[in-house]
Amino acid sequence: MEEEDSGLGFKPQKQVIYNKLLPYSEEIREEIVEQFSNIKINLAKAVILRDIRPGCVHWVAKLSRFVNLYGLCISKEDHIYMVKLMYELSVNPKQEYWVTAKFAQMLTILLKKRELLSPDDLVLEWRPLYDLYESLFYNSHYTIGMLMLPASFECVIKSMIRVCRTYFPPEATSEVLEQVRPMICPFDMTMQRAMMYLELFLPTSLEPHQADISWKLWKDEMLGIWNACHNNHFSFWENSMFWLFARLAWHNIGYVDWEEHLSMVFTKVLRSFHLPVTYKKTHVGKGDGLDRFASSMFIIANLGGGSKTQQHLERLFKSLESYYHPSNSGPWTRHLHEFLNKLTLLFIRRLHRERYMKPSWELGVEPKKKLTEDEITAFVRCVQTPAMLAMFSHTGSHDAGVVFHRLSLLRPEIVIPPLLEQLYSSLETTTEPHRLTASLECVVCVARAMVKGGKYYPEGQRHVIPLLLQTLPGIDPNDIKKCMVTFQFIYTLVTLVPFVDCSSAIDEASDLTEIEQEVCLQTASFEDFVLQFMDRCFVLIENSALEQITQLDRETEKMNREENMLEMGLSSTFSAILTQAHPSIYQAALQRLQSFIKGKMIEIHVAGKFAANMCRSAVKVNPQEALKVFVPGVCRLLITLTSNEEVQKEENLDDELLFNLLLLSELVRCSGMHLVEYVPQITQVLTLTLHLKSREGYHLAGSILRYLLKYLGITIPSEYRSIPHKWDVPLNEFLPIRHWGEAGDIHNLGLNWIEPGEPEEKAMSTLVRTFLVPELTLLRQVAKGEKEVAREVLHQSLSIVLDILLGAGVALPHWEEEPLTLVEMAVKKDNSKFITGKRVLRVELDAEGLPSNVRKAVADVILELVDRLLTQVPDDTKSLSRAINIYHGLILFHGVSKDDFDARWKSFQFIKDALANKLARNKQHIRSLLVERAVLQQESRMLENSTLHFTATHKAIMSNLLHLSTSHYSEVRSKAQNILNQLFQYFPYSYKLILPDLTTYLKVDPTENHEQFKGSLYLLLGRQSKPLMVRRDWESLNMVWPALIATKHSEKPSIIRLFNALSDAVYYHMELFAIYHHVSDSLVKMAETILEMHTGRGAENKLVPESHITKACQDLERRGESNHQRYTELVTKLITLLETGNLHWRTHNMTINLLGALIRPDVPFPAVGVRGFTSSLIHDNIRIRETAMFFMPWILKNQKRPHKKIEIDPYKVCGNNEVPLTLMPGDSRPDNKWMQFDSSSKITSEEEWEEPRFVEKTFHGWYTWPKKLKVYAPASQQPNLDREREELKEEEREIYDFFSSKEKVEKLISFLSLEENKERDGFNTRRFWMFKGLFRNFGTTFIEQFKSHLERLVGETQKSSQRCAVEIITGMIRGSKHWTFAKHQALWEMLKPIIQTGMAKVTVETVEDWGTCMATSSADRDPNRLAPLMDILLDDPLRASEGAFNGSSRMYMLMGGLGQQEWRVAELSHRLLEYLRPYLSHPYKSIRDRIGSVLTGIFMFDLVLPGGVPSRYPSCADFIEYLLPQLSILIQDSGSSMMQDLEAEGVSCDPALPASQDIPSPSQSSLAIFTEDVMAPMMGLAGSALGASDGLNKVLASVHKVGPSQMAAVDQFVNLPSLETAGLLSGRLDKDALRVAAKHKLRDNCDMSGDVICQPMDVIPTLSVELKNHVHKNHIKSQANGFVRGNEERKTAVRLMNTVCRWLVGQMGRCYNGVTPEIYRFLPYLCQLESVDNDPELRGNCVATLAIISQSMVLPHRIPAFMEAVTQVAQSSWWRARAAVLSLLQVAVFTNMFNILNNEEATLQIPKLVVDLLADVRLEVRQMASTVLSGLIHCKFIQAEDKLLGEFTSKLQSGQTRKRRRKEPLSPQQILELHAGILGLCAYVSAFPYDVPDMMPEVLVTLSEHLNDPHPIPATIKKTLSNFRRTHHDNWRDHKQKFTEDQLVVLTDLLLSPSYYA
Repeated sequence: MEEEDSGLGFKPQKQVIYNKLLPYSEEIREEIVEQFSNIKINLAKAVILRDIRPGCVHWVAKLSRFVNLYGLCISKEDHIYMVKLMYELSVNPKQEYWVTAKFAQMLTILLKKRELLSPDDLVLEWRPLYDLYESLFYNSHYTIGMLMLPASFECVIKSMIRVCRTYFPPEATSEVLEQVRPMICPFDMTMQRAMMYLELFLPTSLEPHQADISWKLWKDEMLGIWNACHNNHFSFWENSMFWLFARLAWHNIGYVDWEEHLSMVFTKVLRSFHLPVTYKKTHVGKGDGLDRFASSMFIIANLGGGSKTQQHLERLFKSLESYYHPSNSGPWTRHLHEFLNKLTLLFIRRLHRERYMKPSWELGVEPKKKLTEDEITAFVRCVQTPAMLAMFSHTGSHDAGVVFHRLSLLRPEIVIPPLLEQLYSSLETTTEPHRLTASLECVVCVARAMVKGGKYYPEGQRHVIPLLLQTLPGIDPNDIKKCMVTFQFIYTLVTLVPFVDCSSAIDEASDLTEIEQEVCLQTASFEDFVLQFMDRCFVLIENSALEQITQLDRETEKMNREENMLEMGLSSTFSAILTQAHPSIYQAALQRLQSFIKGKMIEIHVAGKFAANMCRSAVKVNPQEALKVFVPGVCRLLITLTSNEEVQKEENLDDELLFNLLLLSELVRCSGMHLVEYVPQITQVLTLTLHLKSREGYHLAGSILRYLLKYLGITIPSEYRSIPHKWDVPLNEFLPIRHWGEAGDIHNLGLNWIEPGEPEEKAMSTLVRTFLVPELTLLRQVAKGEKEVAREVLHQSLSIVLDILLGAGVALPHWEEEPLTLVEMAVKKDNSKFITGKRVLRVELDAEGLPSNVRKAVADVILELVDRLLTQVPDDTKSLSRAINIYHGLILFHGVSKDDFDARWKSFQFIKDALANKLARNKQHIRSLLVERAVLQQESRMLENSTLHFTATHKAIMSNLLHLSTSHYSEVRSKAQNILNQLFQYFPYSYKLILPDLTTYLKVDPTENHEQFKGSLYLLLGRQSKPLMVRRDWESLNMVWPALIATKHSEKPSIIRLFNALSDAVYYHMELFAIYHHVSDSLVKMAETILEMHTGRGAENKLVPESHITKACQDLERRGESNHQRYTELVTKLITLLETGNLHWRTHNMTINLLGALIRPDVPFPAVGVRGFTSSLIHDNIRIRETAMFFMPWILKNQKRPHKKIEIDPYKVCGNNEVPLTLMPGDSRPDNKWMQFDSSSKITSEEEWEEPRFVEKTFHGWYTWPKKLKVYAPASQQPNLDREREELKEEEREIYDFFSSKEKVEKLISFLSLEENKERDGFNTRRFWMFKGLFRNFGTTFIEQFKSHLERLVGETQKSSQRCAVEIITGMIRGSKHWTFAKHQALWEMLKPIIQTGMAKVTVETVEDWGTCMATSSADRDPNRLAPLMDILLDDPLRASEGAFNGSSRMYMLMGGLGQQEWRVAELSHRLLEYLRPYLSHPYKSIRDRIGSVLTGIFMFDLVLPGGVPSRYPSCADFIEYLLPQLSILIQDSGSSMMQDLEAEGVSCDPALPASQDIPSPSQSSLAIFTEDVMAPMMGLAGSALGASDGLNKVLASVHKVGPSQMAAVDQFVNLPSLETAGLLSGRLDKDALRVAAKHKLRDNCDMSGDVICQPMDVIPTLSVELKNHVHKNHIKSQANGFVRGNEERKTAVRLMNTVCRWLVGQMGRCYNGVTPEIYRFLPYLCQLESVDNDPELRGNCVATLAIISQSMVLPHRIPAFMEAVTQVAQSSWWRARAAVLSLLQVAVFTNMFNILNNEEATLQIPKLVVDLLADVRLEVRQMASTVLSGLIHCKFIQAEDKLLGEFTSKLQSGQTRKRRRKEPLSPQQILELHAGILGLCAYVSAFPYDVPDMMPEVLVTLSEHLNDPHPIPATIKKTLSNFRRTHHDNWRDHKQKFTEDQLVVLTDLLLSPSYYA
């Protein structure tokens, strides 16, 4: 838009274009300039005058309103200034958090449209935003919960940073990396923080020439970390990192090469869906997986330009196809549907960016990378298939519809025909309602593309009219859902299609295409459709009449939800039809409607509403014609019916009168211009009906009056048609069918408004004066006591007043009164008025004794009346309720209801999104939507215009509402409270005016005045999230809180619940608001610059005198002091009430809660408050003690003195190490050696202790060093700890006095060591924090007080005593961080025997507490300073003198302590490993399990990042080399092995014999599914042991858990129909029983057997079970403890194998590098041993280990090792090992498909291996191979299935030839080969469960030829055919088209069983 065209004097950044459609658009320009000048000047002034709150907050709210109404209709210069000012306001330090949130939200809005400002226009520094985020969310106060932040505050700050990062300076990337890199340490929780910072702050949208200073600095580095730490079982930071990659790819499409990483990304995407592809139904936690939006963004960004992304995507959907099928729903379904949704959304965005987006400064797509037409088509076809399946899912039809809508924008000719085909076929049958509704919903979504036709899909139009006619039967009163979907379908099509009969155009136009001619002829059916539709609706109305429904079925006459939906659907659809109908069709419809309505007597509650709504639709579309038809007749009838006096007095009127009243109330809802002439007739009706005795009657009459007034004063568009052209344009000039679905031209919309003029205003005045004055006169007489009237008359009168207010609201100006000041502001308050029409309507009264202002007159009368009612008849609840509604209308209603507006806005947004074309520019909205948006724009201006000044009348109304809020009757109370809460929101700070009265009400006796008291409490509770109880104002809190605490106690349950709710409201909604305010100099400077540069309107007022600024600074300081004083007073008042001793325990507890909410990080908590908490610590009531304990850490944190830090050079701490030129992450660099534990240089003197070389945070130094490394100064330079009482501050003395008292400490310990809840009790973090704070603040002062208690507590065996001891011990160790060496030594001398005693006395219940103690003590501490603790932990943990349980417990504690040190205790790990070697095959299970977990902790740090250095920690590869020789005895191929003999026998025996697995073996089918309870302990995780303490979710104690669902998963790639899986053969013959028995007998004599049937059991019990069982099961040495009754060497090897399995499960589950190549060397052992049946422990461990291996990520460079191990096992002589490796292979290939496909050798090896095993000598192996092959074909892993089929077929043909030639039985070897071919063909059939490929019919016929072959061939074929029938049954109608007649005959014979009677 050009500057001169805007009429504003500048070029606006971004306007709300809809303002130009308003009838007064010219006047708005002046308004815009005036509004923004006011905002800019006053906002800057408020900053300069230090008035952040309320001044800045008020004017920022006005800026937000300005943007909502006008958009960014400001110049670029002003835009930049506003952004800079908001930025400075947002980063202003020491500011109230809620205020920061307001400014941040405004800044986000200003920067949301990135294209408006380029980085050249604006630069924003990143550091202040970083400091803001760091100070808010990563400080110690936040960790313990002291920072009470607003809800969603973090999201608001993150959103602000995201919009700002575009404008960071070019050098920001290197600066951010320098800041964040030192935090990178994969073993530490700061890794999450580091990745989050990188994702949040790194800019990615720089120009390509800036790549060297932007993404090239970090891309390869981060990808290296991502690949090295690939194990997503544990990558809790992976999503943040991948979001960074996705954003980089999206912003730089074509400029960054990602090809080599595609396979890894797609593999992770596939794994992220959590599909039920498992090894033997053993579920493994897979972490959260990649975010669907981020992965979709990455994929779409990489499409095109010759990338393999499209190929990968096609293969991905082929793999997922079966899971999209509606029969395969599960927890994964939601993820799959979301993925489709996000993919298509982002594809549309990308294509829009490439082809349609308006050029801007933003980097476009690299030309060679732009999508071609073929690539678009490929994408559409790829996504279409899963969407077609998803549409019939019970939860997916909406998601699929959205996907189809987007695809139809791209390729309508591909997307729409299949959907129409589905719809037509669904319409033919009545037995599949879900199929029909799903098809309708999806076709609705593509309606616009279908209707529009166009060059790509012109035939779409020919379906429109046939579909409209065919869907009419869907209007079925017996099926509400189908009825609603049909209405939606018809509504959508009708909105896009003008109903004009174009059949005559065939003769008039010569340029029509064949399709256009056909459509023109079809349009002759429009009238028939409309009349048929109406007939259907009339049937619906007659069936919906309330008389049709038994009264017993309904509790109320009101419409239920379904009827409401039907009413909405019917009225909106009929309205749309008439809107789009040609006048001739409209006339026909009007006549049909008139004939239906005429003479009807319909009940008014359901059917009557439906019918009246249809009449309203007719009147709305063409008021001139419809009013003429209906109104005179209805008015005459009503006058006739009501002229009789008896009717006036009847309480129950007949349906005819009521229906006609209802009808008239709907008929008047049309433009006032046409209504005016009927006002006299309607007035006559109103005169007769407004005072009917019947309640229903006068309510309906009131509705007539309300709507008549409303529509006389409303500004509305003349029509909503989809085309602006008039109906009378000749068809040869304008052919409507060519404009179906056409977008409206917003610049040429042809919108005409109907505005009220003088006649309408006069009519309104007459109506108001006629009907309001008598009522006000009557009400005033009643109020003054001059007249007594019946209650019903009073109700009637109040109803009329309310109806007039709600009807004429737009023309009733507000009363003129002097405004009251609610809060002082340094700048003026906004008092803008918005133009809402060319004519300002004004209706006033001219009655004597009443003010001329209608609102004032009503307010005065109602105020007087309510006072009268409250004193005389307080039980008249209906009158009081109406009076409350009148108050609401008086203040809040000015022509538009906020609730109605919000509902319409929501509906508009829904329809807009459903029909929008987001591909093209300007969204291409249809005209009717644009008209509706213009109406909403008009109404939003009216809503904003209703903002008022607060006056004395408002105050009187609020006071009145306060009285009503405490009424005796709940109906009145709740309604008044609701309105009062709205007023508090509407008039900020108005709540202050009612607080004095409210506090008075709180003083009443809650027993005598229960309702009044309850009402007061409800008012304090207020609206959700905005309670009056926690307003951000110290004066208010000073009034409310003490008054609440001083109330008399009540035991009524409702009062107790309210007090609890109030207490919760304080805890959840109280925010930390300021005492002292601060305004930064940079903020003031920015505001001054804005004022200096302002030259436009209001420039004369921009100067701020220096004296005013000085005074403002003084006021700011004075306000802070005043706030501090009030804060102290509040604490004192509460404590005074507390110390009276008169409070009930609940009130006492609430007082403690309130006091706790006042503990702040910025000012000292008063001493009296501290005393209140310390005394409550030993209160007799447990709840009070718990509450006091909760807040004690806050008090001690508040009293903490700052500890000095100094800067050191890490390279010079231990010699002069050179700074490395490149990054060298790892723990074995010379420059970080000094950080690690070194037993040879233990600290032995004060001098060594004082050296500034101890770094507490464990992440420092592993990756790189920060630019400035700060460490704590020596203890001698820290604040003095052991102070005398006189040296302490007043508040510290309270703590000192309490803990100096022996009696009080003894009482405290006695309470703390009590058992509270046996099940829930555990290590209490709050208590630990309290003791830590105590010893940190006061040093060794109180050590002696606790020593004797600790010695006693650790010696007791009760859980509560030991738990209390460990909490104190942990607090002592952590609190001693800044103690001197001598004190530290003394502490450990005291603690050492105590800890040793405790460790010896540990019990099953306390082992977790001791583990938490060690982990928490060790966390964030330098290991060299914790040498005494390390010595205790490593002191012979498996000592022979103690039992197995103690040994296991000591190991648990040991790993807690070492694990928190992460990479800094390599020396101790080496020592520990050497110590454990002799115990690896320990006879006790619990010890072995614990050793497995400890080994995981030892080898966890054996990680090398790219460019990094090898670890000092023990090597996993070396350890495996050490283990393997010891295990070799387990798989030695002994010549005497009977199992081997048995297998050898299987080679030569008849394959027709059933295998030994014919009896179903629970080794597969009955094995308990492993849930998180099983897997977690295997990974060495003791519940939440380490995670519960101090928020220390360190790496050692964290793992991703399995989701809650334990679905029965399949042992296949996809949910394919299973073949006969191992152990589950069907069709076993009785004649084989003897052979089975013989084999069982043989098996009983074997040393090694895997066929014994065992009962299901918890293979690996959870920790709690494990520990409870230690004494009676796990610590008894079994005789064999293995599957071999052999020599001791074998038993030892079995136990060692169990330990190894436990270690491997933890290693693969918790270590970042997942399954290393060395681990694959265990595969032969695991596959062979996983089937042993007489050792459940070994079997379970092996199965669990194989399950994790199968589902672990296989990196590309590890694939050869994996394949080598698999091939080795596949060639094993043990058939069970071969079967097991096939099971493993199927899962591993599916979960790593894209990585494996990238390896050419593996893609050849795997099919060959599987096909070879099809001819295995063992039936079970062959069947498993067939299952695996089926999966490989299904997911397109095997591409050349045709070639494979040829091989199988030729194998069968050669077998047939031999059989025919010899005419003799086949040899076992020949049967085996034949069976292999059959299994291959069966695998092909099973690979397509929901489809019939071209080759399938031939394959099925081939299989049928072998049904008479030797066993087991027939059983295999029958099973396959049975599954084929089952999976293809639903769509057989479509599938059978693929077969010839002959093939169908054969197939029918196969699939249908012959009749018994044939």
